Order: sequence, then C-alpha cells, then structure tokens
Amino acid sequence: MSKQLLTLMTALFVLVLAACGSDPSADATNSEGEKEVITIGYQKGNTINILKEHGNLDEALNEAGYTIDWKVFTTGTVLLEALNTDNIDFGHASDGNAVFMQSGGHELNYLASESPYPEGVALVTKVDSDIETVEDFKGKKVGVTRGGNQHYLLLVALNEAGIPFDEVDIKFYKDAAEGLSAFTKDEFDVYGTWDPYLAIVENTVDTRTIINGSDLTENRTFYFGTEEFIAEKPEVVKLILEELQNADQWANDNKTEVAEILAAELGLDIAPLQQANDRRTFGVEKIEEEIIASQQHLADTFHEAGLLETEISIEEAVNIDEALIPSNIE
Repeated sequence: MSKQLLTLMTALFVLVLAACGSDPSADATNSEGEKEVITIGYQKGNTINILKEHGNLDEALNEAGYTIDWKVFTTGTVLLEALNTDNIDFGHASDGNAVFMQSGGHELNYLASESPYPEGVALVTKVDSDIETVEDFKGKKVGVTRGGNQHYLLLVALNEAGIPFDEVDIKFYKDAAEGLSAFTKDEFDVYGTWDPYLAIVENTVDTRTIINGSDLTENRTFYFGTEEFIAEKPEVVKLILEELQNADQWANDNKTEVAEILAAELGLDIAPLQQANDRRTFGVEKIEEEIIASQQHLADTFHEAGLLETEISIEEAVNIDEALIPSNIE
C-alpha cells in the first residue's frame, strides 16, 4: 500500500472518530439580559458546516437577540437522537438516517430539503475488473454501509436490472476509512461510496464507475427541528432556513473557497473536495409531494430488503406551515 494511501486512510479514520408569528428578538433574552441560545447540530463537511463557517447565521441571530451553540456529530443517526431527546433544536441528516430513525418509533419533523445530489454517490470497481454492468454483480461482493445512500443505490440498481438481492454478496463496512481499506485490499469486487470520499477514491485508486445515482436516487439531506422549537420559535426557524439558502447560494458562487473551508474542517486535501463540489448544486428546497414520494420509495425499498422493522409514512412526519418557509426558498 502506498504511503499516500496510508496517510489518506489514517486521516479518514481520525475524521470518523472525531467528527460525530412574533418578533424573534422579543423574548430572546433572559431576566439577566443574556441572549437565548439556539442549539444547532451539524456534521463536518455538510451544508450546515458551511453555514457555520460562513458566519451569516450567527450575525443574523445575534441581531435578533440570540446566540448559537454549534454541536458537531459523527453521524446523522447520532444527530437525530440528540434532536429526539431535545439536546439540540435544529439539525440535518441524510435520507437514509431519517427513515431508520422514524421506523424505530422516533418522532421526526421535516422542515426542508437540501437540493438533490445524485452524482455524489456511486458504485465503483477497480479499472482492471471484469465487472462492467450491474448485471455483472451476481455472485460478487459489494461493499456498502448498512442503510447508507450507496446501499439504497445498490438496491434500486438491482431492482432495475431484475436481480434479486440475495444473488449479490452484500458486505457492510463501518465507515469511510474501513471501506477504503477493504476496497484497496480487494475484499470487495464493487465499492459503494459517497462524496467527498468518492472523489478521494477516484483520485487515489484507478477505478471505473459502474453506476452513480443519476436517475436512480436523489441522495438528499433533510433539515429537522424539534416540535417545541417549531411551535415556540417559528420566526427563528424561518430565519435559519433563510440564512441556509443564503449560504448555499454563496457556496455555488465560491466553490473553491468552500473546498478550502471543508478541507480544513475535515483534514483532507482540497482537490477531491473541489471535485465533489463541482458536481453538485447547493440549495434549500421546500418539501413538495415529489420529494415526499421519493423519500417514501427509499423507505419502502429498505423495508422490502428487510432493513426496516416497520413500514412508515413519510407524509406523517411532514407537516410544514408555509409561514416557516422564507421568500428566498422556492
């Protein structure tokens, strides 16, 4: 294994261990005149991380009489657990994290969606592999994270190809560092991964992409809030979503600077982060019927594969007052 690859895998391992109706200012201070704290959860490398580093939300909430306590989480699952126990007010998680949490009986309150990112997830092989199509996956070892966006991509791709799930040897890896290590040691014939790690693999290993999420999965991040936060501070929720969109639009115009910010946060090289940013569009979207249907399909697919214990209704977790949606979000 090359020194460069070993260094990369070490960086990834360290990252995985470390990362885990009224005026809003009217009641934002306590009896001693201190600003009320809004607690926001985020994962390193994602859109709320960009929002935090850009600083526009801190400024906007400060002017409204609030201050932010930013809490970093290693995974979306841990973040949603913190949201469910009222340890944070607002946060984000992936589509897969959300359906598993809801299936486990935990309450979710969807607020908005990040723009789709289908090219940010893919199933790849080494360039000298004889695997050329999804049909060639039969009898092969395919590495994915259990319930991850690449796991969903695999299941949808198999369905499209008419291949039963049990005809593929699906191997679960724990995190990006473990997955990369297994792939480089030929423990997987096919490797499912996601950006920025997909871009890292493309830059460090000679790979061929068999299929990415285009036309198969939207690969979305969603934003959530606690029921109490939404009910008691709707104008603050609206302000957060507004500044999220402002930060996302800034990110679209400054992708190199975003790559530099995230490289520092993640301890990774800038080049793969720039590559990952170049194939996505940042933005916040209202959760319309089409997005609900897409998320429901994801939940149903995981249930069909025996991964979700119970069937769930995404629509039941989406009950958004239009007054919460700022004018800069369509």
